[in-house]
Amino acid sequence: MDDAERFDRIRAGDEDALNELIEHHYDSIRRYCYWKTRQSALAEDLTQETFYRFCRSLSRYTHKGKCRAYLYTIARRLCIDALRDKQPEPIDQVAEAEIGAALSAEEEASAHFQSEELLRLLQGLPPEQQEAVILRYTYGLRYREIAEVTDVPLYKARIRVERGLAALKKMWREEDFDEKEPARAPKGTSAAPCSRS
Repeated sequence: MDDAERFDRIRAGDEDALNELIEHHYDSIRRYCYWKTRQSALAEDLTQETFYRFCRSLSRYTHKGKCRAYLYTIARRLCIDALRDKQPEPIDQVAEAEIGAALSAEEEASAHFQSEELLRLLQGLPPEQQEAVILRYTYGLRYREIAEVTDVPLYKARIRVERGLAALKKMWREEDFDEKEPARAPKGTSAAPCSRS
């Protein structure tokens, strides 16, 4: 069942449909809040607040196939407000086990986040590219949804994703090259000692 069918049932007063809608999106919103805050308890609180505000706005909400983007928009604004005075812990300092536990709803997403290399490379991106790439490839949002969530034009959302990916690929290639390149002897010394007989 898709969100449109759930909304039809919600409008008809079916509370089970509302619960199904929340369950369907809950884990991805929680993982997004965790990614933004890097704090499990805060992410859980913000997720609950996201759905509370969503439920409060149902009477004004008109479903146009954008429920997921609407939820991410609410969650993003709540995360920004929550972090206004407190900076999140840098993602490369968060324990892998904590990330895995907080993001365990989808094994694939957990695997991406648990990759230390990917975490480190993502840290090298500007925040707006980092967010766009994660929204696209971890949470599966379309470019139009990313544009709505981040409040930028569609072309800018697409550019952020494409530039972020290009930068990640470049960083990845540079690291591979550095690992494969043999160590060189410092200038003025020879690589192997010469002996005369």
